[in-house]
Amino acid sequence: MTRVDDSSEELSNENFEELLEGSLNRRDDFEIGTRVEGKVVFTTRELVFVDISGKSEAVINAEEFRNGGDKLSVAPGDIIQAYVVSLSGGEIHLTTSIGRGGISPDLLQMAYRESIPVCGAVIDTVKGGYSISVGGVKCFCPISQIDMRAPSDPNSLVGRSFLFKIIEFKERGKNIILSRSALLEEQRKRIVETLKQTLKPGDRVSGTVSSIRDFGIFVDIGGLDALVPKSELTWSRYADTGSFRVGETVEAAAKTIDWDSGRLTLSIKDLAPEPWDHIDSYGVGQTVTGRVVNMIKSGAFVEIEPGLDGFVHVSRMSLLKKINRPEDSVSLGDQVSARIISLNPGEKKISLELLPNEPDPWKESGSGLENSIQTVTIEETKPSGLNVRLSNGMLGFIPRGELKTKADSELQKKYAEGGQLSAAVLRIEQNNRKLILSETHALKLEERKDYETFMQKDSSAKSTTLGSLLKNKFEDIQKKMDE
Repeated sequence: MTRVDDSSEELSNENFEELLEGSLNRRDDFEIGTRVEGKVVFTTRELVFVDISGKSEAVINAEEFRNGGDKLSVAPGDIIQAYVVSLSGGEIHLTTSIGRGGISPDLLQMAYRESIPVCGAVIDTVKGGYSISVGGVKCFCPISQIDMRAPSDPNSLVGRSFLFKIIEFKERGKNIILSRSALLEEQRKRIVETLKQTLKPGDRVSGTVSSIRDFGIFVDIGGLDALVPKSELTWSRYADTGSFRVGETVEAAAKTIDWDSGRLTLSIKDLAPEPWDHIDSYGVGQTVTGRVVNMIKSGAFVEIEPGLDGFVHVSRMSLLKKINRPEDSVSLGDQVSARIISLNPGEKKISLELLPNEPDPWKESGSGLENSIQTVTIEETKPSGLNVRLSNGMLGFIPRGELKTKADSELQKKYAEGGQLSAAVLRIEQNNRKLILSETHALKLEERKDYETFMQKDSSAKSTTLGSLLKNKFEDIQKKMDE
């Protein structure tokens, strides 16, 4: 008598129990239209075999997984979702959507009765909607049912394939009306229920641009459209929705969530660093390039990078001439070079000066200007003095104390904008691009020059009584000038 090892017998009993339990747990209650999830276990040229925990095998026509070629889009181990379309001969037939495999009026009627999606190709636009082909069977989809929103260009959908729900089946399949929006709404509700449990503000989501409007873009996150307002596209205050394309993949952060109204807003800019966080990479004196994005009466704003704008005052737009309006120097959209003249991170302000394509008089003019007399043009009359421009384009200032006329009542009348006068250069601050001039000092220099000229031309007058008198008179003037 052969002895049986106890441990082998025990292991055999355990395996038998597992197999029995697994057999009892496998379903045999599938019905036509049941939605199932299963794992691909084997493929042939004609069929894809799927394990759906049923006591019989489940198969799908392999053509449903071919996209115009011989290669299948699924492989063993892949998880798929499908619908039961027939139960016969101990075999369960599935479809991912009716219309991808074989088709018949009876199959379409079952899809209508069991609410199974059908795959249809948009053939053409017709009155009130679209002509749709489902496996060669002609159907109709109203334009109001083709999407959650009416397409801006109806012809843009021609030639594309979508999943539809049959909402009317009449005359034994001769009159079939489809709806894509009904499926999208069902999908949206499922997604909303999932997101309600998982999504919170700040979470990162990915989707495709579904629509572009002036006020922002809509992003499809798996069937649910979320709005990215224009202000949330970028850190730039001058965002342009035209830089996006329908179908483009974008990533964004959840901004506000209101499930009661079904509104979800996203922010693309929240995933990008705040530009002022790295302001240390810029410094006073640095040359930058940017785009002119806005103009006001006193100057223009230049966008150095999205979210970083610098302001150029009209007085900083030219080295050679007075600019009265920013439009006289730049236009919106111009790419310009500029130099940073001040940075205020606390107030988030940057001041710039343009680097126009013109000669720089500050580089060409040296210290030889000091004590020289210049004919200057008055650009601005202020209580504190005059802003003037030299003929070489340099900008200077004459303090009120250096003017010949100092009375308030005479200042505007005597020194009108556009008028000219002679002024002497008192001080040159090359690094600050600053000139200080004086009208009174110019008068003194001119009187001294006249005296020296007289003395050179009339040296013989020294021996005459009249010459001596004149010499004494000019010496008195000289003393007064030196006082």
